[in-house]
Amino acid sequence: MSSLKSFKLSKLAEILGAELEGDPSKEIIGINSLETSLEQEISFIARESYLTKLSTTKAGAVICSTDHSEFFTGNKLICENPYLTYARCTELFKVKPSIKTGISSLAAIEDTAIISDTASIGNFVTVSENAVIEDEVVLMPGVFIGEGCRIGKGSVIYANVSIYDSVNIGKECILHSGVVVGSDGLGFAKDNRSWIKIEHLGKVIIGANVEIGSNSTIDRGSMSNTVIGKNTYLDNQIHIAHNVKIGENCIIAGQVGFAGSSTLGNNVMIGGQAGISGHLKIGNNVQIGGGSGVIKNIPDNSKVMGYPAKDLKNFIRENK
Repeated sequence: MSSLKSFKLSKLAEILGAELEGDPSKEIIGINSLETSLEQEISFIARESYLTKLSTTKAGAVICSTDHSEFFTGNKLICENPYLTYARCTELFKVKPSIKTGISSLAAIEDTAIISDTASIGNFVTVSENAVIEDEVVLMPGVFIGEGCRIGKGSVIYANVSIYDSVNIGKECILHSGVVVGSDGLGFAKDNRSWIKIEHLGKVIIGANVEIGSNSTIDRGSMSNTVIGKNTYLDNQIHIAHNVKIGENCIIAGQVGFAGSSTLGNNVMIGGQAGISGHLKIGNNVQIGGGSGVIKNIPDNSKVMGYPAKDLKNFIRENK
């Protein structure tokens, strides 16, 4: 994928903290895979299974480890962790859209809302009473911000996101299109043959630098708050039920579902389509494999998989 940005290899090596072997004046205009890179693009290799592609790639340079560098004769940026270096390289080539500050004439803004002069409010955005939109926030077209919400500095809310009342979103967050935050969870009490709705009186609190993927849903708390810790990343189509507490630095893949009142520690990783039952405690540094069903508490530093989720080594042994 090409970019409007350009870097000499010497500058890339300096910024990324990598060792350069090759032509320091080589111009790089983008990043691409080993198979499809052109001579002005950089690629990377982080797995041995891709070593055979080094002999055929047209990439102008390759990010690699010391162990893999001997298999490529072209320009190289050698580093300890090629995948991490690649991730940092993508930040350099990211072209951010041009955003105009100010409020669109087609937006609906309540008089009691507070909006920074440096915020950008797009067409057909609604900002309700007593909401606070901080500096450099971007609200794309069709966004709804409920009463009493606060959107932290530098956050970007993409088109057609709905944020219900009393939601607090931290600084530098990203919410992708179709996200719903603060809707009621599933709470009903049985009265003979009918159901009585339990009104949800809590809030949703989202920490700084959180990213939420498209069409994910986060329910407000029924009594206590639903909380997502800072530096946590949610993939697309994730459901987080009422009162769930997710710690810091967690990463959760697509279509994971959380039942109400479960708590996750810090640094938790969850694979796609896993399900977490209600009222559970998942410890710090836990890894849960994709498709797993978690029905009991998981202690710190555990790796589990399967249904019901069990120790990963036992799961592998039983499924050889």
